[in-house]
Amino acid sequence: MFEMPMPEILVGLHRVILVIADEIDRICSKYSIPYSIGYGTLLGAVRHKGFIPWDDDFDVFMTRNNYEKFKEACKSELDSSKFFLQTEDTEPFYPFAFAKLQLAGTELLEDFSKNVQVHHGISVDIFALDHLPKNYAKEKIMLVKNKLLKNMIWLKCGYGTDEQLRQLKFRLLKAVTYPIPLKMLRKLRNKTITRYNQCETDYLFCSDYPNDRLPVEFYADHTQYQFEDRVYQGPCEYDKYLTLLYGDYMELPPVEDRKWHSNGMIRLGKYNDIEK
Repeated sequence: MFEMPMPEILVGLHRVILVIADEIDRICSKYSIPYSIGYGTLLGAVRHKGFIPWDDDFDVFMTRNNYEKFKEACKSELDSSKFFLQTEDTEPFYPFAFAKLQLAGTELLEDFSKNVQVHHGISVDIFALDHLPKNYAKEKIMLVKNKLLKNMIWLKCGYGTDEQLRQLKFRLLKAVTYPIPLKMLRKLRNKTITRYNQCETDYLFCSDYPNDRLPVEFYADHTQYQFEDRVYQGPCEYDKYLTLLYGDYMELPPVEDRKWHSNGMIRLGKYNDIEK
């Protein structure tokens, strides 16, 4: 029911991603760090028992405290000849508030980042979840500040497609952003998104995808999900989670919408000799 042919490069990309996901799972298991697969990765686990056939990424979520524990564990656990943890602390021009665990010797070059001097290895995204305030007005203010700071940091680091960077709104924002030090912008963003983490709240969010309000209860307990021939952690309340994000998540999208995200050069290095 759910089978469809895949380009050979996508098969190889899935293989590389699983190498990275296995390393995340290994470190989290060793240090008892809870994590959850999410978004299309969890959907794939439930609907396809693995990757969505046309998907090309893998998403991991951790609460802020566990995210910081994971970053600290990586300092001693990662084999630097094989893996690189990309964060704003390890890359001067990395703009995101989440981490990417990359596999050395591979490359995935996207249009929006192709001109930026950062590592471009194939990676798994690791998102930190922060608390949203209970007060509606405070939440809206927080999200507006987060969006503004996020865009300013993106532009400061040189991110954006050629088309985006030609748009007037981006040129104006870049001009406003120019005199502000990148370090200050990052400090303001981190202060903004973690402000309510010591409060008892109902919802979590991740800074780079702030439209999704995720109930705290989703991350209170974890269970295991089959994913290809592996097993990874995910939220117990998968039905509520997937229904919230996708509605009738067991229904396949139209064929024309079954597209993978990557639109640039992919090199699998020693893991495959096929290039897109």
